[in-house]
Amino acid sequence: MLNKSLTIIYCVIAVLMIYGCSDENANNNNNSILSPIALLPTDDEISGWTALGAYLEADDYESLYAIIDGGAQVFIDNGFVSGAFQEYISSISGVSGASVTVRIYDQGSEANAKIVYDKTSTGITIPWSGAGKEARIDQSALASYIIEFYQRNFFVQVYIQQKTDSALNIAKLFASHISQKIR
Repeated sequence: MLNKSLTIIYCVIAVLMIYGCSDENANNNNNSILSPIALLPTDDEISGWTALGAYLEADDYESLYAIIDGGAQVFIDNGFVSGAFQEYISSISGVSGASVTVRIYDQGSEANAKIVYDKTSTGITIPWSGAGKEARIDQSALASYIIEFYQRNFFVQVYIQQKTDSALNIAKLFASHISQKIR
């Protein structure tokens, strides 16, 4: 009877270990597996948009400063782990000539990502519920929009270099797409 009980216990533990270590479960519940690079959209993942050149990666303070210079300090002061930066182009009607720049920062924790989100606000924003835990549309620039959000340990910025309704919808599409990957 004792051997049967031990066998059942071992079987239950084995099943729990196998389920707990599966790739699907790890990707959904363990954001340490997600990297900023893995969150960047690939060519045509967002229909009609392709990467312009190679992505840039920052995995230490020096490389972050080299990419974003003076804007790096707020990220470094709040747990910066790594970042990925990519520009996209398209010839889609209504936004031809526009480019989208995606910046994804791993801040190590949701608390740090929230601090960066709060500290980078221009104040000329409107809330948006289409991505992340909290998101906003920055309207401060004359000829572009910026969508910013944080989710889990990531702070994300999506810039579109055109200020039209069509361009804003494209920026929202990029932000929503990245947010879905983080979940």
